[in-house]
This record gives sequence, C-alpha cells and structure tokens, in this order.
Amino acid sequence: MELHLMDMNYLYWRRGVSLARAGAAACDASRTAHLDLFEAYGHRIVARRRAINS
Repeated sequence: MELHLMDMNYLYWRRGVSLARAGAAACDASRTAHLDLFEAYGHRIVARRRAINS
C-alpha cells in the first residue's frame, strides 16, 4: 500500500507542476503542452485510484 501512496503523491505533484508551468508559459504552444500533461496526469490518477480500490 505504501508504494501506491508514493505513486499517487508523485502523480498529484506532477499534475500540480504541469498546471503551474501552464500558467507561467511564454507561448500558447507551451501552455497547451503543459495543460495536456495536466490532463494526462489526471487520467492516470483516476486509473490508479480504480486499480487501488479494486
């Protein structure tokens, strides 16, 4: 279980970093790339939650 929590914390942290970098992006392409990462980490979090709870 501890490994799962570490993995979840990492995913949440990376998601937050992606959002922060999107907010600080210098151009639309960079902002879009970071927002795409933000969304992808969100999907991974949902999938990980389902795997842990099943």
